[in-house]
Amino acid sequence: MNTLAITDTKFSITPTGIQFNEELSFEEWDALGQKLAPIGKSIGFIIGDWINYGENRYGEKYEAALARTGLAYQTLRDFAYVAQKVELSLRNDNLDFTHHRVVAKLKSPDEKKHWLKMAVKHKLGIRRLRKSINYGRLATEKEVQGDPADRGYVTYLALLNRIRRWWARETGKAPVEEWDEDRREVLKKDFKLVVEIYEAL
Repeated sequence: MNTLAITDTKFSITPTGIQFNEELSFEEWDALGQKLAPIGKSIGFIIGDWINYGENRYGEKYEAALARTGLAYQTLRDFAYVAQKVELSLRNDNLDFTHHRVVAKLKSPDEKKHWLKMAVKHKLGIRRLRKSINYGRLATEKEVQGDPADRGYVTYLALLNRIRRWWARETGKAPVEEWDEDRREVLKKDFKLVVEIYEAL
């Protein structure tokens, strides 16, 4: 069964791959790749938009999507999240779905648009795009390659950025003034170490 609108007697597209029935010339092979590439780049958005439409229209989400697609829950959740956070007008067809996944966490559409444009302009890979967003500026190739975090070692900058994102998320839910006294005291105790490090410098 051909699951895509691409037909040719020389090959068959199935749910698990392509069966080549005859030899393809380089031109035929290249033409097929040109048809497949956009599908690969957009399938996450297509399924994500489909899931989100079902949620908005029918109140259905992952249960129906899991049954229909056979894809893993985490994959569907990822598709739906990115499709929801990066609206259609911001998406750039020169970039992979994974580039859009990196900017999905950003708050404002302008910020997302800026970093997607930067990714196209500077031909940024995923790692360099992520690092640039964390730095708040374009990271150099040297910074990306030389960062011990890229070898699995967590640097203090990575930890501070995680704390910063946590703080923004928590204060976005409710301003500190609205937090109860117990929560504030527990956090003060937990963050005392950070204060001690700061004062030791």
